Amino acid sequence: MQRWALVFALMFVCSGSILTGVQAQEETMTSEGATLDVLTFEDDCLEQSNCVPVRPQHFIEYFAADWCEPCTVLDQDLEELIDEDTFVMKHHPSPQDLTYNSISNQRFNVLYRLLFLPTLIHNGEGLLTGTSQAQELSEVLRNSTSVFSGLTDVGLSNDSLTWNTSIEGTVTVWRIGTVPHETENYSHPNMVIGALHFNASEHQANITELMSMNGTGVVVMLEQDGVRNLTVRSTSPALGLDLIEHEDNGILSSFNEQPRGRLAIVTTIFLVALMLPALKMWNDALGRETVHESSDEES
Repeated sequence: MQRWALVFALMFVCSGSILTGVQAQEETMTSEGATLDVLTFEDDCLEQSNCVPVRPQHFIEYFAADWCEPCTVLDQDLEELIDEDTFVMKHHPSPQDLTYNSISNQRFNVLYRLLFLPTLIHNGEGLLTGTSQAQELSEVLRNSTSVFSGLTDVGLSNDSLTWNTSIEGTVTVWRIGTVPHETENYSHPNMVIGALHFNASEHQANITELMSMNGTGVVVMLEQDGVRNLTVRSTSPALGLDLIEHEDNGILSSFNEQPRGRLAIVTTIFLVALMLPALKMWNDALGRETVHESSDEES
């Protein structure tokens, strides 16, 4: 009996450690982040000595894929909708795309915790999904104003980026380019082809790695670290293609839809169940050894 009490005590401590670790990870992952400032450089401008970055009034992150048929329709709609006050940066987070970018995938899954393609994010806070994203984005653009600030004295020369800010956070530098669609006869402008992250307090960064890529411009973003609590701007949201389901026939989707804490509990119970046969064998072996010792003592 004492042996079993010791075993269950050890199992309780181990499972408690697992759950505590998961809880701590969840608290870290769910700290609220924000997009504070966005500035853009075009390569043509960088060739001039007096190049000044542009701060867009509206910054759209567009998550799409070349295998996604609704994305093709939205591509065309956005071309007609976007004006000089709006900048669209395009992500391909699907590993099935030739233009897949792992940082875009992390942004899709971890930072924004998105599910469907196509998806639009307006100014780092507004979520647009569904069948009428372009029309709804038009309404959002008409009824919102610029919210960006935080970076000053931003310059890019000889592959060295400099900036000033009093805000603690992360400066993300995106390299963008024009990339042909895999199957259709058009190209994606402002597609993410690379990115680097820097501590905002460093005030400078060497981005030679990005500038060596064949691109058309650079996006500089000041961000407060943490996942985003997005506000749904769609009247008919959540219709689209599931990125994960498309990739693994829905196997991972069922796990990703569950809270991490619940998944940890299920995993712990499963591991305990696997240990039970071995523990029973161990207990039986100790029991036989005890009986054998008792027999020897009686002899």
